[in-house]
Amino acid sequence: MKVSFIALVALICTVSVSTAEMAFKSKLVEIQVGHDQNEVTGEFPFEIKGSDETILSYDALCTCLAGRVEPLLPDRSAKLHWKPGEKGVIKARFDTSKFVGTVDKAIELKLKGHEPIHLTVRVHIPQLLELSPSTLKWDKDGPAEEKVIKIKVNHSEPIMITSHSATNEKAYPYEVKTLKEGWEYEVRVKPAATNETGMGMISLRTDCKVPKFKRAIVYVTTRPKLKTSTKTGAVK
Repeated sequence: MKVSFIALVALICTVSVSTAEMAFKSKLVEIQVGHDQNEVTGEFPFEIKGSDETILSYDALCTCLAGRVEPLLPDRSAKLHWKPGEKGVIKARFDTSKFVGTVDKAIELKLKGHEPIHLTVRVHIPQLLELSPSTLKWDKDGPAEEKVIKIKVNHSEPIMITSHSATNEKAYPYEVKTLKEGWEYEVRVKPAATNETGMGMISLRTDCKVPKFKRAIVYVTTRPKLKTSTKTGAVK
């Protein structure tokens, strides 16, 4: 009976430890960002269950993200030690000024005695100027064929390409064609040759009032042809 009692106590302790957690309503927050909005905040509410929890760190995995634990202590410092039943929220402030499209950024939360928890902010930022694709690629010694980047304006107002320039126009001659003024364009590029590797950049200036869309970049590159591995038969 003594052995059984000890085993029972050990089992109870094990269960207590395993059920201790910082329970989040969700570890993923999705936010739709306005095209002229440069900052958003994702919130991750939580509750402490089971036993005390200690926050060791809450590091953003990108300089565009900043984490904060609330509520703060009376001296305005972060509350790191939490008791069962207490509730709080981890906030992630996201600087979206340099991003377009769908972007995931995370805060890595480290708790004493637990594996790190990743809290992800997923933002959907309108692409007012959509480039498809944004990079043109040729294989070294491959065909020097013309390739095209299509540009589409996804906005309630037209966006005009007002000027353009290139860093390596001699190797990558290009032409900007207007399909529908303010709404659809093409950048057509035909490399002079493909016997050498190289790269270039084509800069497009626009009259868009939103700062992040005043300039669009097109990349062109000639790269070494990827080698394909050859499979050999099994040795008998």
